[in-house]
Amino acid sequence: MQQEATNEELQSANEEILSSNEELQSINEELETSKEELESTNEELLTVNEELQNRNAELTEARDYAQAIIRTVRSPLLILDKDLRVKTANRAFFQTFQVDEKNTEGNFIYDLGKGQWDIPALRKLLNEILPKNNVFDNYEVEHVFPSIGHKIMLLNARKFYKDGENILLAIEDITERKSYENQKDEFIGIASHELKTPITTMKAFAQILQKRLGQSGDKKDVYLLNNINSQADRLTNIINDLLDVNKIEAGKLELHKKKFDLDALVKKVVVDFQYTVDTHSIIKAGKINELVYGDESGIEQVLANLITNAIKYSPKADKVVLNILTDKRNAIVRVQDFGFGIAKNDQERIFERFYRTSDKEKNNVSGFGLGLYISSEIIKRHHGKLWVESMTGEGSTFIFLLPLKSQDK
Repeated sequence: MQQEATNEELQSANEEILSSNEELQSINEELETSKEELESTNEELLTVNEELQNRNAELTEARDYAQAIIRTVRSPLLILDKDLRVKTANRAFFQTFQVDEKNTEGNFIYDLGKGQWDIPALRKLLNEILPKNNVFDNYEVEHVFPSIGHKIMLLNARKFYKDGENILLAIEDITERKSYENQKDEFIGIASHELKTPITTMKAFAQILQKRLGQSGDKKDVYLLNNINSQADRLTNIINDLLDVNKIEAGKLELHKKKFDLDALVKKVVVDFQYTVDTHSIIKAGKINELVYGDESGIEQVLANLITNAIKYSPKADKVVLNILTDKRNAIVRVQDFGFGIAKNDQERIFERFYRTSDKEKNNVSGFGLGLYISSEIIKRHHGKLWVESMTGEGSTFIFLLPLKSQDK
């Protein structure tokens, strides 16, 4: 009996050992699996770490590259954080405004140079305009800096997001350029005034001779005098354009606005052209049957400029179409020619002063490139709009909107 009990105990112990062995084997297998998983995870972490290191290296390289560009750009540049503190500035900024890095970086922009940059126009740009638009371009700011004197600056800004919100502020010092422009405009104004008097006198003498020779003179002499008179008129128009440009740039272009009959004005301009031009028919279409508010002589000048251009730039055509209509808020005037047309890349720039297209065929046409600039400025001062619709070789249509009622405040 005792032997049997001992055997049973041994058997039971053996079974427990076997069971423990199985558990140990199972645990060992789990450990092996965990080890493989850990090795796999470790490899993944090594890969991720390598990628992060590569990415950090790329970011560092990109940052260094960007900072190198910023340092070498000739125009002053500032990078501001969202609180308008200077994160970095380039060499041009320090040199132009005679400040150092220590007293610039980390400081509030309006505190720079002991408050020299606390400029009302700059505050408006950074606190009001930029938050709404995320960008502003070519904003002109004038300021007197105690250390460097009077400066005229063009400011451009962009928001960008890297390590939070940042602002790139580019500053172009245009003080010298403005000075040269003012000198040039002053010279043009003086020269134009000086030229106007002798030309007026010459024209008066030519007209007197025309009257005398018209009764008893030689036809050839009359023809030559007519040419002198015509060229004097042309020169007078050029001088008047130069004077108008000078007034526009100086902000002294006077407009005398009142209600007037646009239909009657268009009819008068068409009749005047038809009387003097024998190469083209000026075809008028449409009426608005309403008075408009504006400077009648200014709008007459715009119409004359557009029709003159339409004739000049369509030498092979025989007509110009002038159409007038209304959309109840604006008078809409369209001047259509059937000439060269205007390339897409020239269409925006033709309203700049002195701009001439690169088209060789058009460059044979005389002119200074002032008529469209003056016309555009006159229409802007009426709170209207002037633009062109054109395709090369298919002619052009110049369109302007003129508000029917006063928009002046």
